[in-house]
Amino acid sequence: MNWVNELAAIVAVESTGVARAGHASDVSGHEAVWPDAVALPVSAGEVAAVLSWANDRRIAVTPWGAGSSVEGNPIPVKGGICLSLERMNRVKEIRLGDRLAVVEAGTKYRELNRQLAGSGWQFAVEIGGDATIGGMIANNAAGPKAVKYGSTKAHVLGLEVALADGRLIRTGGRAWKQSCGYNLTQLFAGSEGTLGVITEAIVKLTPAPAVREVVAARFGSVRDAVGCLGELRRLDAGAIEFLDRSYMGFLGEVVADTLFCEFHTAGHGAAAERICRAGGAASVERAGEELWAARLRAYTASQEANPEARLLTTDTAVPLGAFGEMVEFLQQELASRRLTGYLLGHAGDGNLHVILPWRSAAEWAAVEAFHGAAVRKSLELGGTASGEHGVGMGKREFLAAEHGEGAVAVMRMMKQMLDPRGILNPGKVLPSQNVTYANGE
Repeated sequence: MNWVNELAAIVAVESTGVARAGHASDVSGHEAVWPDAVALPVSAGEVAAVLSWANDRRIAVTPWGAGSSVEGNPIPVKGGICLSLERMNRVKEIRLGDRLAVVEAGTKYRELNRQLAGSGWQFAVEIGGDATIGGMIANNAAGPKAVKYGSTKAHVLGLEVALADGRLIRTGGRAWKQSCGYNLTQLFAGSEGTLGVITEAIVKLTPAPAVREVVAARFGSVRDAVGCLGELRRLDAGAIEFLDRSYMGFLGEVVADTLFCEFHTAGHGAAAERICRAGGAASVERAGEELWAARLRAYTASQEANPEARLLTTDTAVPLGAFGEMVEFLQQELASRRLTGYLLGHAGDGNLHVILPWRSAAEWAAVEAFHGAAVRKSLELGGTASGEHGVGMGKREFLAAEHGEGAVAVMRMMKQMLDPRGILNPGKVLPSQNVTYANGE
């Protein structure tokens, strides 16, 4: 394409089949779509130049971090430019006295924590994939530690963002408190690259826990396990995770509805043991790294067990008191639909996932129907379609049901104001959004 050569005069570009295929899909079950070219900027200025150029030509731009999303967030809807931030991976500053770090958007969160090792500080959000911090902010990602630390947006002080027309703006700052003007930092957090492209972030640093006590409690029923959650949440829990009996069996562990808990205050592990035994646990043990690793490898194990399949992962989150009802509903739906599904959840904050392998169009239709039923039940209980994975292309149809048509109309107004030509990550977040393709249609 002629425009690819034009783009190459602005920024490093790769357009080989290998490069395009490597940026055509994330870890979700959504169909891979090749971009026409992969742009590889090394600075915010280059990001801005790419966007200005693409905006003038109405060429779609899909931001890319590490490709670890599970909702199709970085998959192009049709061709266009994949704007990969992978070369913008510098940790620019670590200021322990200010409890912050300044990072480029392509910095992996594990790399930041590697540089912080031994300092007594951490970037506290921990998720399953080796994600970039920019991608985590754009999706407002969370994970097992969210019961204590919250989702990514709670750890962002400020951003540098490139807008669709190429303007660079800064939001927030280095102060831990700010009440001055509209909170644009939180607007771009969770926007999935549809309102602007994050190029740099100022993130909070949190004290690393000095104590780590891990407890595994196995129960004879979901209700017994869920019955302990209220008391466990009163402790200094760094994680409260749930895996149902079928998933534990699949992992080769003891077949039981199981809670994995991590505590950061001395003695809270023992308190958790007492709570779980009083709540009817069949067995309780202090878990070592091997047992905790079984929980953390859950998604990987699902992939390894189904090498020929794609995986769809649900991401509902419900009010804390409805967690047990949601678990039982999902188990019943899996059984009645005769589907293979691996159920696990962040029980501390009410977030549940079912990982569903599929291999054919018929199986895709079946798992999509299950997904829809799960979301509708979550909304009925006062929950959400997405607790931590974002909307992407897989949950757009539920946006109005969750937020109402009025709120969605406001979202459309924001999108129209910031990206009037619709070039930024088209086909994501908003339902029935007009999509800009590479040919300007």
